[in-house]
Amino acid sequence: MRLLASLALQNLGRRKARSLLLIIAVAVASGVVFTGATLMRSIDSSMAVGFTRLGADMMVVPEGALTNITAALLTVEPTDLVLDQDLFARAGIASVSRAAPQKIARVEHSGIGSHHDSVDLIGFDPALDFTVRPWLVERINRDMRPGDVILGAGRDAALGSELLIFGKPHTVYGRLGRTGVGTHERGVFMSFATLEALAGSVHGPNGPPAVLQKGKVSGFLVELAPGAAPLQARFAILSTLKGVKVVTGDSTMSGIRQGLAALLNGILALMVLMFASTALMVSVLFSAIVTERRGELGLLKAIGARRGQIVGMMVIEAVIATGAGGVLGVALGVLVMRLYERSLVYYLENIGVPFVWLDGPRIVIVAAAAIVMASIIGALGSLYPAWRASRRDPYDLVRGEG
Repeated sequence: MRLLASLALQNLGRRKARSLLLIIAVAVASGVVFTGATLMRSIDSSMAVGFTRLGADMMVVPEGALTNITAALLTVEPTDLVLDQDLFARAGIASVSRAAPQKIARVEHSGIGSHHDSVDLIGFDPALDFTVRPWLVERINRDMRPGDVILGAGRDAALGSELLIFGKPHTVYGRLGRTGVGTHERGVFMSFATLEALAGSVHGPNGPPAVLQKGKVSGFLVELAPGAAPLQARFAILSTLKGVKVVTGDSTMSGIRQGLAALLNGILALMVLMFASTALMVSVLFSAIVTERRGELGLLKAIGARRGQIVGMMVIEAVIATGAGGVLGVALGVLVMRLYERSLVYYLENIGVPFVWLDGPRIVIVAAAAIVMASIIGALGSLYPAWRASRRDPYDLVRGEG
């Protein structure tokens, strides 16, 4: 194997111009694939953050409940009317992608603010939520735990500090950005378990609010499934669930969300086609290289080289060249992304539009995959022509016939 690798390196060195052009061609293709894949995943993550900040597509609440509709968010107003928490889980509506339940209780004498201030305590399920945590502008660097609370932008307390609610200590886990929505501005957000633990301390005219009971919620924030029309989803919800009303937000945002998701899928398909065309180009190129070197291969067979050694030498040569091209392509891709980060990404962040890069380990995985795929393309591109040449008689190869 070491001898074959040494011969492959010598062959690449004897034809520097051709080898360099091959490496550059593979580098360009690998760089485009690496940069494109990294940017596409980053854009997808950024879209997830940006669109979740636009809130839900629609809201499902009990009949008679008050709602608040803004350009950015749909929110349930505090009410005595409740729904079952597992309503959507039991219904299984195909046009609904996600349904995030929320509990909202407006309380007084909670210990937050002055004695008579009313406070909105908002419970959500961290596992299902897609409308609260995207608005976090600062938080403790750990997962949310029981007893943690998130403050709306209108409330002031240091991260990690202790907040007494009805005399019970809670930890300030994070703070939301300004949304312009009253309940989000003045609200105190917590998990269902944390909110339900306060039920015994909340006293109203008829005891604790019904929404603080386990298994009961104020409403659901709904995200549509890809391709689902708001009218279709509304009809499916109303025909399946009884005693509810559906409040629809800005349908334009739903269309943009679904349209961009389809666009990303189309770009991904184009990248796959480009990768396939690159593999075909490399295969044709190595067919020409093997044809050009038939005389050399014939002499090697004449002095005793076996078929496997001929094929191995050509494949190793191709893997070295395309692998080097893959490494160079990744390096070029990193430079392009640095330029992108200092221009467009910098501008987007200045105007408040988040851009979420892939983390370091995932970028390394994408880079390694690009290099490995470049090497595989070289191996596959050279395998068949090398195998065909290894089957020929030395005399025919030296003469350059068929």
